[in-house]
Amino acid sequence: MLANIHVVFDFDGTLATTFVGGEMFRCCTSPDRVAELSANFSDGEISLRQYQEAVFDMVDETTFEMSKRAELNGCIRRCATEVCELVWDSGGVVSVASAGLDFYIKPVLEKAGLDRVELHSGKVLSEPAERPPFRYDYPSYVKSCKGDWVTCKCEVINRLKSNHGASEVIFVGDGLLGDACAAANAADTVFATGKLLRYCKENKISATEFGKDFGPLIRYLHDKTFITGAS
Repeated sequence: MLANIHVVFDFDGTLATTFVGGEMFRCCTSPDRVAELSANFSDGEISLRQYQEAVFDMVDETTFEMSKRAELNGCIRRCATEVCELVWDSGGVVSVASAGLDFYIKPVLEKAGLDRVELHSGKVLSEPAERPPFRYDYPSYVKSCKGDWVTCKCEVINRLKSNHGASEVIFVGDGLLGDACAAANAADTVFATGKLLRYCKENKISATEFGKDFGPLIRYLHDKTFITGAS
C-alpha cells in the first residue's frame, strides 16, 4: 500500500491537456475585447476574477451549452486515472484546485470517470438555462491569500494536511500565480510543466517534470509503495 499521500491537480493545462476555460469563450467573444481585458489584468488594473467574469459574461450561451462543449472537447491527460486509483486505493484524496469555473470542469471529470475528485474552483450560481451576466461565487477563496486568484491553492493543500493527516501532499501544475504560490509555500512535492517548471528552476524549488502523460508521477507513487511489515 502507499503511505498517506494526497494529490492536488491544477485543471486547465495540467489535468486537462488544454485550456478548457479559454475554449469556452474564445470562439464566442471579440478577440480585441478579450485582448484588452487580458492586458488590463496583466497591468494589474483588474483582478483575475474580474477578468474571468468579464470574458464569460460576453459569451452568448448558457452554462449548460458551454458545459456540453467542454464535455465534448475537453481531454484528461494520459495516466490521470491510474494516478487517482493509486491514491484512492491507499486511502488518499485527489483534488482539483482551479482558478476556473465548475460548470466546465465537472463535465470533463465526469466524462473521464473522475467525478470522485474533490473540486475547488469558482462557481456559477445562475441556473443552467440562464444567459449572462452570470452570478458567481468563490467558496475556495480566502482573504489571507497572497493574490486574488479565485481559488487559494495553498489553502486547499493546507486543509488536506490538517483534515486528513497527510504525510505528503503533491501539487501538480503548469502555471504561475496560484500554481507558483502553492509550489513555493504549501506543497511537499511538486510535479510541473510549462511556466511552473521554469519558475521552479529559476527559484530553486525542487520539481519533477511531466509531459504528455503522468508517467513520472505514477513512478513516484510506486516508489512510495511499501509492504507492511517489511524491514
